[in-house]
Amino acid sequence: MNIPDTLLLLKPLVDSGLFVLIWLVQWIIYPSFEFCQPHRFKSWHSRYTTLISFFVIPLMFAQVGMHGWTIVSSPSIAGAVALLCITIAWVSTFTLSVPCHNRLQQYGYDVATIRRLVHTNWIRTAAWTIVLATTIFS
Repeated sequence: MNIPDTLLLLKPLVDSGLFVLIWLVQWIIYPSFEFCQPHRFKSWHSRYTTLISFFVIPLMFAQVGMHGWTIVSSPSIAGAVALLCITIAWVSTFTLSVPCHNRLQQYGYDVATIRRLVHTNWIRTAAWTIVLATTIFS
């Protein structure tokens, strides 16, 4: 099996994985932060961020690699839109989500930071939803 064939199989799986993950995070995981006991929040949050990284990091790198390869090997509007949305998701991750997580880890339970995390996460949710749509419909 060559690289294009492998991409045809793996790209929808990776995009679907991030789609499902981000929607679970948006609707269930981040909102549930408010219900964590404040005195246990820092230890729980530390465990959460460590464990979720084992899923998110490989998926993000696989996605950017596969979409990068695709746009170089067969340029298209859909591919450019997908890569733009992936870029938006990465920028949002490192400029909005990671700072919120760092603040929560440093200071502990903070409703305003949790709500900011939920609110700003819509950017990544929309971006990864569009990426999946471009993969499915192109």
